[in-house]
Amino acid sequence: MKPFIEFFKKEFVLVIAGVAALVSCLFVPVTNYINYINTDTVGLLFCLMIAIAGFRESNLLSAVSCKLLGKGKAYTRRTGTVLIFISFFASMLFTNDVALIAFVPITAALFAHRPDTMIYVITVQTAAANLGSMLTPFGNPQNLYLYGHYNMTPWEFFSAVLPVSAVNIGLILILSLFIKNEPLGVENRQAHITGKRSYLMMYTVLFLLCLLAVFKVLDVIVVFASVCVAALIMDVKLFAGVDYGLLLTFAFFFIFVGNIQNIDAVRGFITKLLDGRELFASAAVSQVISNVPAAVMLSGFTDNARALVLGVNIGGLGTIVASLASIISLRIYMETDHARPLKYLGVFTLVNVILLITVYIFTSKVVL
Repeated sequence: MKPFIEFFKKEFVLVIAGVAALVSCLFVPVTNYINYINTDTVGLLFCLMIAIAGFRESNLLSAVSCKLLGKGKAYTRRTGTVLIFISFFASMLFTNDVALIAFVPITAALFAHRPDTMIYVITVQTAAANLGSMLTPFGNPQNLYLYGHYNMTPWEFFSAVLPVSAVNIGLILILSLFIKNEPLGVENRQAHITGKRSYLMMYTVLFLLCLLAVFKVLDVIVVFASVCVAALIMDVKLFAGVDYGLLLTFAFFFIFVGNIQNIDAVRGFITKLLDGRELFASAAVSQVISNVPAAVMLSGFTDNARALVLGVNIGGLGTIVASLASIISLRIYMETDHARPLKYLGVFTLVNVILLITVYIFTSKVVL
């Protein structure tokens, strides 16, 4: 029982997705459920995870962050602001999950003697990663899926997210100014790129191949084969860096959505409910089941790609479960000495709800 409880805590969205898929199969005649799965999305996500695992193996992100932090005596506001904006911009390329996995541990180590400030900086850092990842089709899993699902052009995507992203930068900067400015008590640590430089170059090539597939310059199958062969040659451990739970979550939700689309009464009800309310509905649903499943589920019932992209990205703010990336930050914080989860959740919820309301109002009034 205990292993199951631990698995559920770690992969609760996967479990929910699996149960939803199984239950939905009971109401739909037996069919080839595999056909529901968007293999291009799953394959591209797998390839991106392999390339990013290579960057992690090379310690690239930590080395870059330490370079930007500089040497010598550190102060809380400058250090916190640098870490926050590193997470914001890194999430655009390496996804919000990876940005937080790379940089939140650095924040926790540097702010170990400033526990209250640590909570606030990690909170803003997490929001920054979630908002920064909005800007690119590959910054987070929901963008990658929706960009392909709706066959969006770069213009359609960027014209939707750029105005909101400009406001997000301003909001994150304002939040950074609330970091109490005092000596950090430690010197910024140094980190260096590890492993062969030739491997780092190859990981970069693989990453660029993934981007070309995202923008439909290369076929996904070609990129998938290239990435797998390269990983087998360079370092088979890269396959362990793939989040197979997330890939399965996507597969289960594809099956769930495919099934309920074949139930006329349910399809009609959800389509009517969403009509004209895509932004609000996607942001609201994200608060409960997180924005990745919300994107997959709601995309089957609306053609309003612009509103759905904005809604699920904005919906990553708010509750701790609104974005799976936020759970990553919480887990890392819980591993610190004298962690105070209730205070963390309180600060996190307050900051994120304020951001959610602010960005939602701007988006609904100005962008849409």
